[in-house]
Amino acid sequence: MGGPREETMRVLHVFETLPGGPATYLSEVAPHQVAKYGAANVRVIVPDRHLSHVQNIPLSCIATFRRNGRYKSLAALARAVTEEVQSFRPDVVHAHSTFAGLAVRLVGALNRNFPPIVYCPHGWSFDMETLGPLRPVAKLGERLLAPLCQKIVAISQHEYDRGIEAGISPDRMVVIENGLSSNRPVAVPVEWSDPRLKVLFVGRLDRQKGVDVLLKAVQSLGSQVAVKVIGAHVTTKEEQNKPISVPDNVELLGWKSPEEIAGYMNACDVVVMPSRWEGFGLVAVEAMRARKPVIASAVGGLRSIVRHGQTGFLVPAGDSDALAQTIVARDRAGWREMGLAGYMRFLSRYQSDRMNGDIVDLYDQITGKQTAEVRVLA
Repeated sequence: MGGPREETMRVLHVFETLPGGPATYLSEVAPHQVAKYGAANVRVIVPDRHLSHVQNIPLSCIATFRRNGRYKSLAALARAVTEEVQSFRPDVVHAHSTFAGLAVRLVGALNRNFPPIVYCPHGWSFDMETLGPLRPVAKLGERLLAPLCQKIVAISQHEYDRGIEAGISPDRMVVIENGLSSNRPVAVPVEWSDPRLKVLFVGRLDRQKGVDVLLKAVQSLGSQVAVKVIGAHVTTKEEQNKPISVPDNVELLGWKSPEEIAGYMNACDVVVMPSRWEGFGLVAVEAMRARKPVIASAVGGLRSIVRHGQTGFLVPAGDSDALAQTIVARDRAGWREMGLAGYMRFLSRYQSDRMNGDIVDLYDQITGKQTAEVRVLA
């Protein structure tokens, strides 16, 4: 027989998009909270068309909204948030990324009894080069919206510093770096036997992730490397319709399951992240967990994740020549040594237990609750 049950927590997570980093983040945070609070106390709003990216949580926890493009779907997302708050009655609403943060905070501002809001940008919108002249507008918007939530979770020190530069009060923000479970997905064996250096890219095929820089770099390397690209376009129709010139030493694989990605990471020699901007860079941590070295652009959170010359290399963003030279700067043995150093860094800094504990403590802080795991009595 257990003692008196302590308070539990009811959490509503809101995602406007999932593919890529948001899906990885969800797969780490939601299962932990389901185990801690019970499945009946965790809800997740996701786009109906992204359901295949939801992993490791019961279907009973999931609510969907119809997504037809980012701007057109804001009203549908706002309605879904309103309905879930009314029916589920969460203690805290956790909004993920820019559009979910916009919808949740505006709905909250219009409802007097709305629960406390935690907002995680997962990379500030005003850092996006693709916004062009709208970047100052995005920065102003984030500054004006900041008081409409209780806390903003910055996923890296870089994101926190950028928030300060944008005029957001430091008291409004907290740094909780991303993390991953030490238990990797069970890898699906893949056929990738090649005498050439095996290079892997995982991410959206959007301008942010710099896959075009990678393609230009490896085109100049010819028969020295074999490259596999996992991912697809997500953010803009213009980029979806733009033809990609793919060198002969590159294979585009589309999106793959976490188990398949684990298989390709096992098989590769080095993981490349040529991002133009990056709030954090979870793929780099995934690679380190898999004992793989990382070549990344010296931008955003990647600058603190990758230890230059120890766990991989940092190169100037957009510099395909520097990237090409770095890819062939080590032989397989040298890359393996760096991969092991990366794994040790993952163990010391980037495990999800720390991240999940910090998030739970934040919920307790802003709601005034003292929560504990739900105990199921036999």
